[in-house]
Amino acid sequence: MELKKKVDQLLKELKSGKFNKVITDGEKLLKKYQDKGYLFNICGLAHQRLNNIETSISYFKKAISLEPQNLGHKNNLANSFIYLNQHEEAENIFKEILKINSENAPALVNYARLKNILLDFKSSINLYQKALKFVKNDLGIWLNLGSVYQSLGEFKKANDIFESILKIKPSFVPAHVSISKINNYSEHKSNLTQMRDLNKINNLNKKDKSDLEFAIGKAYDDQKNYELSIKYFESANEKRKKLVDYNFKSDEKLFKSIKNYFQNLNLNNIKRNKNSKKIIFIVGLPRSGTTLLEQILSAHHQVFGAGELDFLRQIINQYFVQDNKLLPQKINELQLSNNNMINDKYFNYLENLNNNSIVTIDKGPQNFIWIGFIKLFFQNAKVIHSKRNLRDTFLSNYKNNFASKDMDWTYDPSEIIKYFNSYYDHMSFWKKKCEDFIYDVDYENIVNNSETEIRKLLNFCELDWDENCLKHHQSKETIIKTVSAYQARKPIYKTSIDSNKHYLQSLKKYFNQLNYK
Repeated sequence: MELKKKVDQLLKELKSGKFNKVITDGEKLLKKYQDKGYLFNICGLAHQRLNNIETSISYFKKAISLEPQNLGHKNNLANSFIYLNQHEEAENIFKEILKINSENAPALVNYARLKNILLDFKSSINLYQKALKFVKNDLGIWLNLGSVYQSLGEFKKANDIFESILKIKPSFVPAHVSISKINNYSEHKSNLTQMRDLNKINNLNKKDKSDLEFAIGKAYDDQKNYELSIKYFESANEKRKKLVDYNFKSDEKLFKSIKNYFQNLNLNNIKRNKNSKKIIFIVGLPRSGTTLLEQILSAHHQVFGAGELDFLRQIINQYFVQDNKLLPQKINELQLSNNNMINDKYFNYLENLNNNSIVTIDKGPQNFIWIGFIKLFFQNAKVIHSKRNLRDTFLSNYKNNFASKDMDWTYDPSEIIKYFNSYYDHMSFWKKKCEDFIYDVDYENIVNNSETEIRKLLNFCELDWDENCLKHHQSKETIIKTVSAYQARKPIYKTSIDSNKHYLQSLKKYFNQLNYK
């Protein structure tokens, strides 16, 4: 009975996010109850939440060894393998679980998530639909299914799912937010009143309230009611800023250590064996037109747009970064060994994705940080730098609600300024270091002179002309998982150019701090 109370307390702490306390208290219990697999599992989950993935794996394996019939332990282990991009290991475990119990909803859902990561959307949809046969009213699964259709550009299907969720639970904020992202409120107003009413509820948690206010602000922006939209954007950002733990100094430290290492390194003398598959890295500030460039290029018959891959960063962070600082000795050792491990691991990862194209695009949000590594280890790579009016880019970041923790700097205007200025300094460094390696594309030029600029872009990428690049929005094959999913599937439009003018009065003091054009 005493043990049950302590386990219940552990689970309560786990649910409330007190992961370090779970580990401390759990370890005390494990000294006395070393035969309890579920205790190892709980500690493993806490380590998983803290991103101590290798440690979590050891705990889950111990839990499984003690309780081999517990499919929950195996499911958790598979999830940790997903975090490490060890997708084959994860898939084998899911298959094992489903062989034992084909109706195991958690395994079906997580397997669907894995297929989504691997861009196998057909399988992902099938797995979500199968899971829903056994847990029909799980709104989270319905939401995930709708999000897959959204990534595929099937907005009608996605919207129908989100609307059906609200029929079951009108107060389900994620569904409202999802609807707002794929509709233009100058035409579609069905849930705006609902969102405003919901936002008035006092017991709504802070994240849901922030999410709602971003969505309401977007609705009023669509309706060109800029006076109201800025009020909601300001309120949403203020709330979200209090919920995140962002410190610019961490990013700054990493940027400086990278520059210090590559400063005196002659990147032009590096010779490596070329991989047969070509890779295009698109870099740029978020909301600078990177998604549009990917869409244009991925419409080419030889090109596959893989979206915002995070694998390159994960490799580099795993082997060459510690405490937000580069480890020069580790990189030197790799070079001296003539081991192209980064390249090899990266292309092994690409092989797992659902594509057979000659050229793959990676527009990972932090690719600009790793340009030195790309030059060093990817001899067959092209780097495209997307540039956009800084005020418009600032505004677009400020207006959007991002899912990734990497975007926590976007909720504070002062932090946006710091990040933008450091970004510019970083890119100026790389342009001087390896100018011919980086091709600049102005968003405004692409919009105003599409065919001319696309021809130049294809020429840099050593690709033949393809008319489909002018009709990228018609492609059924492209995948977009970013906040640009709805806009990027529209024909090229000019209304985003100089959009900052509508918010000049409110944001002028920040615009004036951008120290470059």
